[in-house]
Amino acid sequence: MAFQAVAKTTDIQPGTMKSVAAGGTKLLVAHVDGVFYAMQQRCPHLGGNLSRGRLEGKTVTCPLHKATFDLATGAVIDVAHLLFLKFKTKQAATYPVRIDGDAVMVDV
Repeated sequence: MAFQAVAKTTDIQPGTMKSVAAGGTKLLVAHVDGVFYAMQQRCPHLGGNLSRGRLEGKTVTCPLHKATFDLATGAVIDVAHLLFLKFKTKQAATYPVRIDGDAVMVDV
């Protein structure tokens, strides 16, 4: 599929993220240190809304069970957990992003 405009660069301020849709896929787009990242919106553990999670640098933490993912690669930094229980957590899907003028474009 080709790149699709999902937001304007001014819609996503540095250090924030936004829920968007592209090609029928719900995504979160984050703006970190001048770079935009796109990742699946739902946590691969139990479907928590990652766009409502905590953004710290290039990582996002799920609001449900605190799984943490690298925005650039989708790699699991910290598995989902509840108290002392840890749960197997799959890698999150990430998508290529490019900027075209003031448009944030994502290839889903």
